[in-house]
Amino acid sequence: MKSFNEMWEDLKPYLSCEKGLDEGYADGKYTRFFAKYCNHVDGIDISDDFYKQAIENLKDVPNVDLKIMDAVKTPFEDKSYGVVLCTSFHEFDLSGKEKFTMDLQLKTNILKEMMRLSDTIVFAEISPTNISGELYKIFNPIEDHSFRTEVSNLLIDKVLRDSGYTRIIEDYAVDEIKYNDEESFLEDMLSWWEEVKVPSNEKEKEEMKQQIATILETQNMLTDLTFHDIFRYTVYRKGN
Repeated sequence: MKSFNEMWEDLKPYLSCEKGLDEGYADGKYTRFFAKYCNHVDGIDISDDFYKQAIENLKDVPNVDLKIMDAVKTPFEDKSYGVVLCTSFHEFDLSGKEKFTMDLQLKTNILKEMMRLSDTIVFAEISPTNISGELYKIFNPIEDHSFRTEVSNLLIDKVLRDSGYTRIIEDYAVDEIKYNDEESFLEDMLSWWEEVKVPSNEKEKEEMKQQIATILETQNMLTDLTFHDIFRYTVYRKGN
């Protein structure tokens, strides 16, 4: 499997353009990679919290302009971007804490908006096989995150192919996130989905940390203090 840096090198020829759109920038981690290759990046996300995080995280990146915006309908002109990058499509229809649903019509509308904006669309997201799918169940047992990701990938492929786009790259890579000690590792895992659930007391917190530790150890991640974040990345182009 390729490394995280090798993934970005593979994507470099497609992300290199005058003006690109990062759709769903979250905390800005992947926007930073995008900005290395693209002269100017507009980023949109519907979350106020992510906007604040990304503004802080990207304050040293001058060629990025972040906005709070709904991805379904944007004010940008047709084909105004050389490429659209999306790293969180599987989460665009998350229904919240109470029940597990998937709004495929919403996702289809977002894909149509992406196609309106660019003839090149790049996706780089967690793989359905990523262990984060199991970890997510600790925070919301009803939410099948891995299944959501798998269905999202199938929808992307169908909608884009039906609209004349060709998938010219499909591959997998792993982002190895290293930690200094077990405690910081488990604390970080708790923070990843704190918008879904925060432990109500110390007892629940310790129980959740133990559940996380058990899942991580199925892949020896806690032993080597490294989280292996597996990504599936694809590139679609119109008319190729």
